[in-house]
Amino acid sequence: MTTTVQPANVAAFPAIKPGYHLAPVAIGSPGATRRIAYLECPDFCVIDHVAEPVTFIEDVSHSGANHTAYVYSFLRDALPTYTLSASVGIDPMSSDPELQAAHIVVSDEGNADAYLTPEMADATADELEALASKLREAARTARLHNQHEATQAVTA
Repeated sequence: MTTTVQPANVAAFPAIKPGYHLAPVAIGSPGATRRIAYLECPDFCVIDHVAEPVTFIEDVSHSGANHTAYVYSFLRDALPTYTLSASVGIDPMSSDPELQAAHIVVSDEGNADAYLTPEMADATADELEALASKLREAARTARLHNQHEATQAVTA
């Protein structure tokens, strides 16, 4: 039987949790020499932690891709009236356990973000699906009304 002796100046490489990978992170004050450290990063994270450096390692957070819906108005040229987006986030160094766990961040431009547990996100998605159904119903009603008015104008 052979035994492997690890040199004293080499640390054992820790196992990476499933669903994570090692990612480089730039750490340091702006204008100062930044250092690169490697941290576990969830596979859903789309942040380039080198391109978006942090001052302290405790400031590293993770975010998934933003999924966005826009509401336009014919009274505003080409600009959305409302912008609603959602993404998965983790703030591993937060003092709040719910922010340390994977959660969903819902944002609209200009107001405070909403932080949702997965259960809250499911409930919100149910409400948005119900709203989408009512929105389609309103669109059908408006379209039929406009068609009716157009036929009345032709026959008058």
